[in-house]
Amino acid sequence: MNSFFETHHDLKYLLNRNYRKKSALNFVTNHYGLNTFERNFFGRCVFSDDHLEVVNKKITDLTKDFKTKSIAIDGFNVLITLESLIEGVAIFCEDKVIRDLKYQKGYKLNEKSEETIEIILKTMLNLNLNNFDVYYDEQTSKSGEISKITKNLMEKYSISGEVILSKKVDFELKHYEFVATSDFHIIKNVTGFLDIPKIVSKNYNLDVKNFLEIIKKGKLEF
Repeated sequence: MNSFFETHHDLKYLLNRNYRKKSALNFVTNHYGLNTFERNFFGRCVFSDDHLEVVNKKITDLTKDFKTKSIAIDGFNVLITLESLIEGVAIFCEDKVIRDLKYQKGYKLNEKSEETIEIILKTMLNLNLNNFDVYYDEQTSKSGEISKITKNLMEKYSISGEVILSKKVDFELKHYEFVATSDFHIIKNVTGFLDIPKIVSKNYNLDVKNFLEIIKKGKLEF
C-alpha cells in the first residue's frame, strides 16, 4: 500500500469538509505513522479545493503593468524559500506554489544570504519592478542584519521603496495590492501574488521536486 497516496486522499477529504488543518494533519499522519519530515511535507503541500481555487485566481499575470500598483515582498518568506530552492529542499506544492521544507525556526545568516537577496531584487528588476517595499519580521533572528543588507543592495540597484522591520508583517502586507509570498493567509487578502522562487527556478533552470511525483513514488527523498 502506498501510504503517501492514502495520506493525501484522507487529508484532502477532511480539508474539503472544513476540518482544521492541524487537527486533520495530526490525525491522518499519526494513522499512517509518518515521521516529522513527512508530516511537514503534507502540511506544507496539501490543501482544500477551495484553497486551490483562490490561489489559482490570485497568481499574478506578469504581463500586467505594475508600475502604478502597491507592491511588497514578504522578506523572510521569500528568502528562506529561495535558499531552500537553491539547496534542493523546496517543493512544487499542490497549489503550484513553491515552498520550503526546511521547517527552521528563525533565520540563520550565512555566506549566501547577500547573494540570495540580490537574486530576489534582480528578479523584481527583470519584471520591470523598481518601486516596492520589503518587510522583515522584527522578532526573527538576524532581522537587523538582513534589513541592512537589503537596504544596501536596493541603493546599489537604484530601487525605490523601503525596507521595513515590523512586528506585524502579515497585517502590514495585507494592505498592498500585490505581494511576493507563498503565505496563503496573505495571498487570500490581496489582489495578486508573485512566486519569486518559481520565477527563479525557471530563469536559472533549477530542478524542483514535484508534490504529485512524490505522492506517486510513495517516498520522500532529498
